[in-house]
Amino acid sequence: MSLKTNNLNVSIAHKTICKQLNINFNPGEFWGIMGVNGVGKTTLLHTLIGLRPFDNSTDNADDIGAITLNHRNISDYKRIELAQNIGMMLQEYEYNFPSTVLEATLIGRHPFINNWQWENSNDKQLAMSALKKMGLDSFCERFINTLSGGEKRRLNLATILTQNPDYYLLDEPVNHLDIKAQLEILSLLKDKFKQGKQCGIMVIHDPNLAYRFCDHMLLLLDNGQWIAGKTKDILTRDNLSRLYNCPIHQVNDAQHTLFIPLQNT
Repeated sequence: MSLKTNNLNVSIAHKTICKQLNINFNPGEFWGIMGVNGVGKTTLLHTLIGLRPFDNSTDNADDIGAITLNHRNISDYKRIELAQNIGMMLQEYEYNFPSTVLEATLIGRHPFINNWQWENSNDKQLAMSALKKMGLDSFCERFINTLSGGEKRRLNLATILTQNPDYYLLDEPVNHLDIKAQLEILSLLKDKFKQGKQCGIMVIHDPNLAYRFCDHMLLLLDNGQWIAGKTKDILTRDNLSRLYNCPIHQVNDAQHTLFIPLQNT
């Protein structure tokens, strides 16, 4: 199982997001993607799952970019095949149709259900298990419009857990959640990916949470530049100060590493 970028160039509206991006996302890894607002983190996630094209104009055939899933170009996959392998948790969701929490969670099983079929008992069991992990099992008959913002975020997570793909693409998954919920959910995801069968790729803004839970990082800098590697090598005071154009103080003790932003003087 593999998801790879090879010489990937991505841009949007004449803004370069990354140049010659070469990364292997492997099972058992939990990646964090960081960068300033508007740098293109969400656009990169959408590109990885094939929702938008990447740049392919070059005079050198050896520099033509590619995204491959299991050694096969993602453009060669049908949408339903991609959905069986890659799941995407969007930054914002709009629920335009009235449905219960359980019905919304079962959407995660749709890539595995043939046309005109209904969810079976196993699908419902997976959905209920995911809702329980998110603390929403008692909400299964409630309508979505009765949920708070944080509860809807946990519903989004329950849906992708029900889908249970090989690759989890997560766009700010703990946005709108309180501190305790953030720690619980990121711990759950970290433990899940540590089992070695799946991989997580997460957009995140908090360097302290990223350092604690992610084992690999991708930093998107200006003008398509990027830095990637193991978290302890990448999340440093100097790299974060460069990333955010803001002085960052790093505090280390026997158990923790903390990053504290300082005001420019």
